[in-house]
Amino acid sequence: VAPAAPAAASGLPKVTPYVLSVAELEQVARESGLEWVNSDSDKVAAVQAAIAAEPRPIHVPREPRPVVMVDEGPLVLVETRKDLRQVTLPFEQA
Repeated sequence: VAPAAPAAASGLPKVTPYVLSVAELEQVARESGLEWVNSDSDKVAAVQAAIAAEPRPIHVPREPRPVVMVDEGPLVLVETRKDLRQVTLPFEQA
């Protein structure tokens, strides 16, 4: 078996960085009746540096929930229906 020939890198086009023309964008905005607002790159860099310099908050893990203990004892019958004819309510005493 013959060794594979290395791929020719000369066939790839050279990628150039895209430069945004702010003057053209300002002109388009003015023609549309708008005003072009651009951020000051020095201020943006200063704020990004200040954000990066801030200490990270300390991670406090949550406490685990307590384990629920299932009652395996016998079931208890609870009377939920009461005959209200024999019960004296507070407003009936007056």
